[in-house]
Amino acid sequence: MNNELKNSLYVGARYIQIFCIAIFVFGLLWEGTEILKLTFPEFMMLYGGSGAVIMEAFTRIFAKKKRK
Repeated sequence: MNNELKNSLYVGARYIQIFCIAIFVFGLLWEGTEILKLTFPEFMMLYGGSGAVIMEAFTRIFAKKKRK
């Protein structure tokens, strides 16, 4: 395989991985709201805050890989 195809496959695999992680986090938060009996606004605050933290972590990881 040429280098460009390998790079495209890698990027595609990473997008699928990020999508799976997002589904996992959403399910975890959804079940957490059932257990904690959170209202919809509280759920949205929890989900939004968690999403911001997770995306910041991904951004920092990807920024480090681009520098190298």
